[in-house]
Amino acid sequence: MLDKIKMSEKYSGVKFKTIFREKSKIKHKGIEKLRHWGRKFTELDLAPKIEGGFAGNLSFRTHRGFIITASVANLSGLNDDDLVEVTDADVCLKHVFVCGLKEPSSESFLHHAIYVRRADINAVFHGHDKLTLKFNDLLNFPVTEKEQPYGSAELVNDEVKILDKCKDYYYILIKNHGFISLGKTMDEAGNEAISQHKRAIELNKQAK
Repeated sequence: MLDKIKMSEKYSGVKFKTIFREKSKIKHKGIEKLRHWGRKFTELDLAPKIEGGFAGNLSFRTHRGFIITASVANLSGLNDDDLVEVTDADVCLKHVFVCGLKEPSSESFLHHAIYVRRADINAVFHGHDKLTLKFNDLLNFPVTEKEQPYGSAELVNDEVKILDKCKDYYYILIKNHGFISLGKTMDEAGNEAISQHKRAIELNKQAK
């Protein structure tokens, strides 16, 4: 399944215009925790290596918006330049407004939509788990209806439909792509992803 994802659409950069409101390194007490979870996701292959970086993006809410990993950031060793604060986003105009030194993750629109609709959520972790995709008939997670291009308005719209229908869910699959793990804290979002990964591992063992 993951091989299919890699071949179906090669990463070609962000699909929006980044508008820098301030060009400076981001400082926040939550950054060290985000670094921890970036390392954890790469160790568990929940953010697989791709050309130029890793396939995954992590964020947490701030009073101005949210801090997210930069486009193709090295999640196994995030440095200060790899964190960007998104203060606003306009899907129609394809503009993302940021403070930082790099372009934010290509999935910034998706993170923005989740924070707008889920006031209970303070952390959004997007990764790739071929086992939860493979065994979702048994795991029964909410999943988007269609396979959509990464970073697209179509993907955001499909995810919004799921969010509106499944307001109490903290783990959602993106069809033929990956997962979104949500939490009131970064630890909740990270541990939710690990918990579901472990469930899928057990199902995979039983299937052999």
